Amino acid sequence: MIKQFLGFVLAFILTVQVLPQTPPVVYVAADGSGDFNCDGVKDQEEINQALDFVAQHDEFTTVYLKGPATYWVDSTIYISSNTILEGDPTAKIKLVDNAGWPRFQAIIMQKGAVFDDGLEDTTGAVHDIEIRGFEIDGNRVNQNQPSGHAYVYLIKLQNCYNIKIHDMYLHDALAEDVNIQSCCYGYDINLDFYNNLVTTSGHDGIYVGLSQNFKIHDNVFLANRTDAHIRAQDCNHFEIYNNVAGNNPFTRFSGGIGVDIQAKAQYPVNDCEIYNNYLFGRGSFHGIWLWQTSEGGDLDLHRDVHIHHNIIVGFQGAGIAIYGFNNTLIENNVIELNGHGDNRAILARVPKGKHSGITFYEGADGNRVKGFTTIVRNNIIGNNAGYGVENRQPGIHTFILEYNDVYHNGKGPYRNAYSATDIHVYPDYASDSIYVDELGRYDYAYYYMLPLWTDSVLSQITSTYKEIARAKYLYTLKSQLGRWDGQFWVRDEVTSFCINTGNPQSDYSAEPLPNGGRINIGAFGGTEYASMGDRVPDVHGFVAYPNPTTGQITVSEELIGSEYYIYSLTGKLIVHGILSTNTLDLSGLNNGVYIIKVHAYRLDSWRVGKIVKMN
Repeated sequence: MIKQFLGFVLAFILTVQVLPQTPPVVYVAADGSGDFNCDGVKDQEEINQALDFVAQHDEFTTVYLKGPATYWVDSTIYISSNTILEGDPTAKIKLVDNAGWPRFQAIIMQKGAVFDDGLEDTTGAVHDIEIRGFEIDGNRVNQNQPSGHAYVYLIKLQNCYNIKIHDMYLHDALAEDVNIQSCCYGYDINLDFYNNLVTTSGHDGIYVGLSQNFKIHDNVFLANRTDAHIRAQDCNHFEIYNNVAGNNPFTRFSGGIGVDIQAKAQYPVNDCEIYNNYLFGRGSFHGIWLWQTSEGGDLDLHRDVHIHHNIIVGFQGAGIAIYGFNNTLIENNVIELNGHGDNRAILARVPKGKHSGITFYEGADGNRVKGFTTIVRNNIIGNNAGYGVENRQPGIHTFILEYNDVYHNGKGPYRNAYSATDIHVYPDYASDSIYVDELGRYDYAYYYMLPLWTDSVLSQITSTYKEIARAKYLYTLKSQLGRWDGQFWVRDEVTSFCINTGNPQSDYSAEPLPNGGRINIGAFGGTEYASMGDRVPDVHGFVAYPNPTTGQITVSEELIGSEYYIYSLTGKLIVHGILSTNTLDLSGLNNGVYIIKVHAYRLDSWRVGKIVKMN
């Protein structure tokens, strides 16, 4: 009887030591102050005990990792439904050296997970998960498996829904830092992924597969390799916005794609929006890639992707690449300095060489469906190695180009495309500081970020991430009335011709006054940070007679002394010179339709029009 009583007392004491008394939070610590306490060896065991306790007691909701501490794990942490896993910013979960994990294992997975691409059985799906506030380190440099081959994820959730992941520092996985995978197309995950710092993954920063209904926003992605910072494969009904995603300016191939949207022929994509992102380069492929990855499907299978108000700079491939997507709307973006350098064309569908600002490449791996259309308006497209806008498949695809500024692209403004309303002027960005890299490529943003990168990424000084994000304001437009520099409104000595010259039908109501009653071209047009201007520069009106003409035309005398350019409808420059009189002899041109642009210096404007030459 005494032995039984002593056994009961001992069991009661042990229970008191591990059961927390203050719902709804269970504390895990490394200094002995927690409800569950770790000793730096197999710390996943105590963390899993805490998570299991919360799952078994409805009055508890949260497991909290106390910092400063490093929690060393050699196996997976499993989270159950209706659970919050939270921690101090100084709390770090870190994988041990040489963990030797099989493929598809992650540091954090859902209860019941398997080491595979996804679970087929959804009846026991885990739901209402929140992970927030702490750091996860995959310790990739001290693992013996290869990078980019599905070894060591940080967070991998299969067939889960109602998920929040925010305010995390995630870095150094061998595979994705975050992988959200479902078993079947259209699985509703209701994911909100925001305010995270995601760096140095071995594959994607975040990957979402076979899912719908998610938002990826207000994150910073840096130096994620092999595939993409953000990748959605066979997904629909999602938004990607307000992210900063970039690669090491010191390393030519430090990253992959900015935003990668992939879809097989049987999985429609028709509700996708990508906006307000700052994507900067040295990525081996494209800035934004819309990619049908298998043949089949009708014209409208993948359609209506809206890409707007992004800044896409410095990728090895195209700024925006389109494979097999229809009715894509690309508006109010800055697409600069892409396509330079000989990118690693490891896929047959990614040709080597000088890429363009925006390119339609093909239907989809040889799919010859006809009738594709891409609408491009109010964008600034400049300094790209190839063309500004390139249509590689004119037999199946058409660009509709409206009120863009397409300037100084290596091979010319267009290939198999034409616009009567585009202008071709230097946009007068806020920064005139142009950095020339070791390959002779021009760059604005890296010049600004060079002193910031080492401190922020290599030393994890998080305050400088905000400075990197501010680099996007180098692409605001100079204005004598005021432009936003990221902190203040400042005035310049000149006003950009891209102010108040966008599509007259576009919404400008959010632009600050005075706004001239018309949207600005570029990534800030139509927003509260648009540069101010009280006039609409006459860059589109041009009067010449006779028109059609058999040779000589006459223009306004106020244009005497101005520089003129004559282009073919494909954008090829035919003639360039100075108007010494108000007449111009076109008799040497072949019959056809030409675009003539005159820089009226005295009027501080451009005049643009069409001339028909005929015998």
